[in-house]
Amino acid sequence: MNKQKKILIVEDERNLSQIYKSELEEAGYSVYIANTGFSAIDYVKTTKPDLVILDVKLPDINGIKVLQRIKQQYNDLSVVMCTAYEQFEDYYKRFTDNNTKFYSYLTKPVSLEALREEVKRAIGGPTT
Repeated sequence: MNKQKKILIVEDERNLSQIYKSELEEAGYSVYIANTGFSAIDYVKTTKPDLVILDVKLPDINGIKVLQRIKQQYNDLSVVMCTAYEQFEDYYKRFTDNNTKFYSYLTKPVSLEALREEVKRAIGGPTT
């Protein structure tokens, strides 16, 4: 039996999160949105997704702190970090330790093709 892979998009820009959601649902994934870091942490606890696409700058808590909290319980969970600030990639990589490493890093604006490719690379196709 095929299980649809679940993706959580953590993005406070609602239009952007809807664009990502539509694109990934069209590709065959089951997609959920959290507009704040704390709601993302709660979602991961209740329904473990296969992948989290995590914005770094959120209105309530820094994305790195969200990453650290998620990885405390689910170290094997793939996380793709997303931010508009390419120059901060090395800074964010240094900010994480071996237990909180993220899978990869995308710089906004993210092309939809790059998003699809990164998701496929992280968790494979839409069904297992």
